[in-house]
Amino acid sequence: MKYLYIIFCFLPFLGLPQSGISISGSSQFYNSQTLILGNNNAFYTSPITARNNQMTLSVFRGKKYKIGTLAIKGSLSYNVNIINYSDESEFTNHEIINRNIIPALELWYIFVEKQSTFIYSSIGTYGTLEELNLFINESKQNEFQYNSIVPFIRLGMQVNYGKLYINPFLSFDLEDIRFENWNELVEADLNNALKNYTIRSGIEFGIMF
Repeated sequence: MKYLYIIFCFLPFLGLPQSGISISGSSQFYNSQTLILGNNNAFYTSPITARNNQMTLSVFRGKKYKIGTLAIKGSLSYNVNIINYSDESEFTNHEIINRNIIPALELWYIFVEKQSTFIYSSIGTYGTLEELNLFINESKQNEFQYNSIVPFIRLGMQVNYGKLYINPFLSFDLEDIRFENWNELVEADLNNALKNYTIRSGIEFGIMF
């Protein structure tokens, strides 16, 4: 039900001009390794294969003032990560399906703006609403919830090539605030989250329509 609340929050953005709406997605397959705790309490590596699928809807709306442009950016991503253990592992026929809904809301201040490029600073937060399902031979299922939000401050630059945009940024992220119930966010320890910050870099790209 909480996912419906988030979707309803984004419905008013759909009435904005089409130039402020973008959609992007990805699907990729990869091979990797992970650590497994064996029956003898020792760790060993296990090959895995995985498929990650993601679809993101973003809305951007701004207004220009004498001091610069203020804008609001919202996005909603749906991410599915499917992991299968190799036949070489004791966990053969185990499949982990990790489903995430990732909402984000960001307030931008654009202080340098040219025809196709602008530099901005922003403050905002993104969340992870997750259900992790573990299937064993398709006969048994365990499920638990993991929810968190991450407040952040960013400095970035967006470059537009027609309808394509590229947005590299540097982000000052507070420690993630984990919760099971929404009312736990009111009691979150923001001072501790601020002390355990992380500086991350990232890049976003998509198509405006």
